[in-house]
Amino acid sequence: MIRNWGGAALAAVTLATILFATLTPTPGAPTLSFWCILCSGFLDFSANVVMFVPLGFALMLATERRWISFIACVATTLCIELLQVRVVAGRDASLGDLLANTLGGGIGVALAHWRAVFLFPRPTAARGFALAWAALFAAVCGLASAGLRPATVPRSLWIQWTPPRRGFEPFTGQLLAFDVNGIDLPVGWPETSLGVDRLLRGPTWAATATIAADRLQPRRSVIVRIAEEYGVLVSIEQMGVHVTCMQKTRAGDFRFHSPKVRLENALPLGNGEAPSIVSVRCIRDGGTLVAGVDERREALRLSPGLGWLLAWPLEIALTRALWWANALWLIGLAIPLGYWAAVATWADIASRRSRAMMALALASSLAVGLVLAPIAAGTAVAAIWEWGAALSGLALGYVLSCPSRRRGLRRVIS
Repeated sequence: MIRNWGGAALAAVTLATILFATLTPTPGAPTLSFWCILCSGFLDFSANVVMFVPLGFALMLATERRWISFIACVATTLCIELLQVRVVAGRDASLGDLLANTLGGGIGVALAHWRAVFLFPRPTAARGFALAWAALFAAVCGLASAGLRPATVPRSLWIQWTPPRRGFEPFTGQLLAFDVNGIDLPVGWPETSLGVDRLLRGPTWAATATIAADRLQPRRSVIVRIAEEYGVLVSIEQMGVHVTCMQKTRAGDFRFHSPKVRLENALPLGNGEAPSIVSVRCIRDGGTLVAGVDERREALRLSPGLGWLLAWPLEIALTRALWWANALWLIGLAIPLGYWAAVATWADIASRRSRAMMALALASSLAVGLVLAPIAAGTAVAAIWEWGAALSGLALGYVLSCPSRRRGLRRVIS
């Protein structure tokens, strides 16, 4: 029985999104055993948990019945996994997905059931929520900064010139040379790392691929890669007329995404007449990752605002035009902090000591997450606009807390 039509509409939209994301056929055959739980890594498991949280939340809003909502989530994920096994081509069905989706649906149901506790807490409870979220804000930004440090680099490296890779087309240009900081890198497994392992662990290095682009076609191709046995450490790729640069970071060691930066309209498309020699570069300069072609560059600041990218389920190459994604991430991360801090200190009910505690918590959380943690990790501190986004989130949380504060005032008066 539907008790909230708004919740029912949200559940319908969420379910349609989930079905589109999970039942769209993909090329290739499934590669995982059904009995795998974490075979695709923690990132994939976490993404499946997060995907079903909105569904559980919306179903609980629509029905106000916990067990019915939870059973509906379990039935949904079970049907999806069965369809992936028998009907939908190229999809991996696994016990891990089933467990993750069930967990996410249960979390969503619980959040909806206890929503009044979080939305309309008493000042004492709000103070505890605010302090906990202040610690979470600092921890998330700190983990993002740590995740942007260079990955573990083994001494045995695999140098790949225009390698064939699934999902990529053959490179149509001619690769003439490849070096890191002037050290020429031959194809294959060199007898020693040539010192490249030490360079890639450091804060500054530059990898350069010199190509002849007289016959270059607008394809998605790998130009060069520095790899290890189980992963790619540095990659320079062609994306049509764009160039991307990727360095594996500590996040990649834990199967999260590493940052990739894209320089747009960087490659000259060959006409087959006169050769065009260009130098394509991938550069790590302290807290910045740079993609460059000759004199043109696109720099990506490795700052705490990139936390969303590390956990994003799809691989994406960034440009400065996507700065708003970092801003939205920090705004969303700061809204609960501003909300609960405002509820904890509303009107004249909160003591001066309580207000001072909240102010200290807010300042400490921002300082640790946006400045101290990046400095300790050797990455970029938050830019001015990222500070502005975090402060905007606090202000928005304060505005959204007005109904809760009015309700608390009525509670005291009555």
